[in-house]
Amino acid sequence: MNKLTYIPLLLLMTMGSGCTKDNFDNTDFLNTGTAPASEGINFNIKDDNSGLVTITPNSAGATAYDIYFGDATTEPVRILPGQNTTHIYKEGTYPVKVIASGITGQKTETTKQLAVTFRAPESLTITANANLHDLTVSAAALYATGGYKVYFGDAANEVPVLIAEGAHVTHTYAKAGKYQVKVEALSGGAAITTATKEVTIYNALTLPMTFEQPDVSYAWGDFGGSVTSVIPNPYPGGINGSATVGKIIKTKDQTWAGNYISMSSPIDFTNNKKFKVKVYSWRPGLRVLLQLERSGDNTFMENMEAVTTKANAWEELTFDFSGKIMDNSKKLQNILFFLDNGTQGDGSQNFTILFDDIVLTN
Repeated sequence: MNKLTYIPLLLLMTMGSGCTKDNFDNTDFLNTGTAPASEGINFNIKDDNSGLVTITPNSAGATAYDIYFGDATTEPVRILPGQNTTHIYKEGTYPVKVIASGITGQKTETTKQLAVTFRAPESLTITANANLHDLTVSAAALYATGGYKVYFGDAANEVPVLIAEGAHVTHTYAKAGKYQVKVEALSGGAAITTATKEVTIYNALTLPMTFEQPDVSYAWGDFGGSVTSVIPNPYPGGINGSATVGKIIKTKDQTWAGNYISMSSPIDFTNNKKFKVKVYSWRPGLRVLLQLERSGDNTFMENMEAVTTKANAWEELTFDFSGKIMDNSKKLQNILFFLDNGTQGDGSQNFTILFDDIVLTN
């Protein structure tokens, strides 16, 4: 009995003596580890003057990176290996610092200079629209992230107006004349692109219309095949010795061909309702229709017709609106002329007139 009891006990003792205990508390490797290798820093600078820079660090043995942007931003950004970060810079040079941390807690610090340079704006265009003495200006260009400085050219030591992309500014000139508008497109840095545009500022177009005022725009429009111009008077004499006149030619196009001009404000019919116009025609019997319309809405209109009685001579035609226009409620502002309305022209002198001195009288 004693022998049988001894053998299992000896076996158990033998098996127990063959086991070892794992030790997970040994951190000696932390004392022998090394810091991350000196890292490379890659900059990808967007070439659109936005100042956007992508920063990508790379270092063997790093488990995290702290990136200091080198500008007024004081707090770093932490990223993991394989990641990057972006930052917006102004034009300039910046010491970008990256601190790489390894698994042992040891760190490696690297600083690299970042140079951000903005390109000069390109394809600068100026849009200028005048309404009498008011001029509205806008500008567009590529890479003009700093906006636009606008100079209107009517003052010494002028202080420019700064506008953003897509914005506009309106300026009022003290008097009519020609002016050089200058626009500087700003890159957001040192680079600037400059363009100029000549503009003409006119005084108001009012009655009587004489074609003799250089500071007034006599810009007639045409439709349906009418051709209108302002020319030196080829036949001074008789009732019209003025230097400049208007000329209308009706070509072989539409039977309703005509021209038009818009006065600076609606015509005042309070005291006067008759138009008188000096006309030079190459044949008697040419029907001249004078039509008045509201600007932008020709459903408000009135017209009267007169007929030439002379050939190769100046005469005065009268268009009496006394029976049609009672007040100013229709706000009639546009003046139109039709030659032989309803008849096709041929571009010859038979369908041509000279006209001058459009007067509203009683």
